[in-house]
Amino acid sequence: MVFPAPLFYLNRNSMSSLPVTTKHRINRIPQIPHVWEGDIFPIGEMLDNLEPELKNNGQCIVWVDGSEGFIRTMDVVKGNTGPEAMVRALLKAIEKPQSPAEPARPHKVVVRDRELQFFLRGALQGLDIDVDYQGDLPLLDELWNNLQQVQPQKVGNIPPQLLEKLEERAIALMWEQAPWTLLAEYNLIEIKIDAYNVESLYACVMGMMGQEFGVIFYRSLDSMKKFRLMAGEMGDSTMEEGDIERAFLQQDCWFVNFSLDDSDFDEEDEEQQLWYELFLAEAQYDVPVQVVFGSIHPYEGIRPLVDAEELDPLYLGIEALGKFVQKNKKRLEKDPTQAISHQYSIKLPWGNSKPHPVKVRTMPEVTAELEAIEGNLHGDFAEEEDTDIISSDLFPEDCVISFGSFSENIIKSIEAKPSVWVDTEGIVFENDNDKIPVIIIQTTRPKGKLVVEQLIKEEGIEYLFFTSGEDPFYGGTFDLPMIKTQGGINHVIAEIEQEGENFANTVKKWSQKTKKWQGKCGVAIAMGSTGVNRGSPKEQHILAFFATDLVSKEKAGLDKLVLNIEMM
Repeated sequence: MVFPAPLFYLNRNSMSSLPVTTKHRINRIPQIPHVWEGDIFPIGEMLDNLEPELKNNGQCIVWVDGSEGFIRTMDVVKGNTGPEAMVRALLKAIEKPQSPAEPARPHKVVVRDRELQFFLRGALQGLDIDVDYQGDLPLLDELWNNLQQVQPQKVGNIPPQLLEKLEERAIALMWEQAPWTLLAEYNLIEIKIDAYNVESLYACVMGMMGQEFGVIFYRSLDSMKKFRLMAGEMGDSTMEEGDIERAFLQQDCWFVNFSLDDSDFDEEDEEQQLWYELFLAEAQYDVPVQVVFGSIHPYEGIRPLVDAEELDPLYLGIEALGKFVQKNKKRLEKDPTQAISHQYSIKLPWGNSKPHPVKVRTMPEVTAELEAIEGNLHGDFAEEEDTDIISSDLFPEDCVISFGSFSENIIKSIEAKPSVWVDTEGIVFENDNDKIPVIIIQTTRPKGKLVVEQLIKEEGIEYLFFTSGEDPFYGGTFDLPMIKTQGGINHVIAEIEQEGENFANTVKKWSQKTKKWQGKCGVAIAMGSTGVNRGSPKEQHILAFFATDLVSKEKAGLDKLVLNIEMM
């Protein structure tokens, strides 16, 4: 039998070891004087019940007990999966083997790829497992020909009452306080524990699109940065599903995820689904909620909590973060990037341990670094040439447009913030009830800051207008809100498909309000497009305000835009 070589391309500098809690858990499993063989096989036509993508580009990882002659585990993976998958499969073979095997730790494992041997030696440090190389593994080859899929059994030794206590505190401190309404996913908070084999946890929120809520507690700052970098590259059209999965599994963290039971909702009922989405966005966090705790690690994959030893640092992290958010809610609402730190004394609700001192602080320096990373990935604006009078590159494709109005008090409030750019030239409020019409363009904080920088570079916004666009290749028509800067560049804000009259009617009603201001209006750039405030930004989300004028498309000289082949 011929096998592809090498099995993996390894980066020796990128290897990491298993979490200490995982090593403790594995070392508690009895060790047996057996030799296990492991390898990865091309699936080809041997498993024809798989989806076509896996049949054509899939591989199967097998770990077999050479002393007993039976398979302990097998995993089907995509062909471009990295060597970490071999470790994940080995841990499964140790903890959750296929019947009739019992959980056990081998004395030695053997592989027939020297690069993989080197990788496993580093990954399995501290587990007292030898890793050898052998060029020929006939038993493994023979067993592969008779391979059958078997569902692994679940294991775990966490008393239910401990999980119930953890769930109770997670709901009270995380779900009910909803830190994802105050923080963005790149607003990192350090929780310094110095106990239970954990020095620090690095917490960030999940609140994507208002439908998935939770908190991630990274065990490694480097792991978090690496994932953020890889996640930023996921927007690249060349990224494949296997790349995204591999990036996700590079995280080293615990997570707490909250979800509402949607079993009563029909996915095909659009009206019911719309109501459900609004319900999620407006929920007051006092409704029944399901809590999921879990762990992600490059060698273990994603799994539930399986050992009581994991509960101690995770409980301290949840309790400390909850107290921190509760104490500093107003400060975080105003500016989540400011430096804030507090220390708390927290006692575990189980056992007889003494209270633990836990220090919590924001990490504005890391937030700035993450913003810079995202900016480098998404916001490298090319210098515009004099002939390029129309641009569709300034505003992100996923930005959200909303129409509103600002009072003089709101303008003064955001003007008082040093970090917010405000241009109010030509705006005069005659009485306290006056509100100037504003179009709000919402994106993420890093992308929004890049937009603001470019608009400042082009000396502000000369005017705002609405026109239409046509795609002759696919027959589509679009409403195009656009701005022209003082630098002479026309920027398309968004392409909105003309499927109905909703957008046109909204623009018409909003435009009527500008007549009172002789066409004067404002353009605001806001952050928060990936959180629960998507589509309804608050004052604290405003990054910049530009005074401008609303003009007709005829005055702008762009009655209709037609997509040409160079623009595609």
